[in-house]
Amino acid sequence: MPAQVFRPGREGAAAVLGPLEGAVMEVVWQVGGPVGVPAVHQALTAGGRAISYSAIKAVLNNLTGKGRLAKTRAGKMTLFAAAQTREAFEAEVVASVVGSLKRNFGAPAIAQLVSEFASDEASLAEFERLIAERRAELKR
Repeated sequence: MPAQVFRPGREGAAAVLGPLEGAVMEVVWQVGGPVGVPAVHQALTAGGRAISYSAIKAVLNNLTGKGRLAKTRAGKMTLFAAAQTREAFEAEVVASVVGSLKRNFGAPAIAQLVSEFASDEASLAEFERLIAERRAELKR
């Protein structure tokens, strides 16, 4: 399920999903287990946001179709659970975005990543540690 589109101007899951899809995923991850449409609807409308119940239900079903959620039944209620943890989702997105940058832009992308993340001695030392780790893995 790699990210197909990355929108740098958006926050969190919405950077690769639609804004409402991202908000729904945030609720599902916060709950941490199977959740029904009513609970997701209540969580998203609690702050005064106007979203219809049917829109939430449609988004949950769409996310299931995309493989982001798993659907089960408990009696008459349909429950939805995240197909992967937030951490696994984020790792997948980062791998997809960075891999695409490397393939399409090569050295400038790597230089920019180093510039962004190695901004002080501590982060530079962490970069060097990770590079040494990777170098050792490649020699095996």
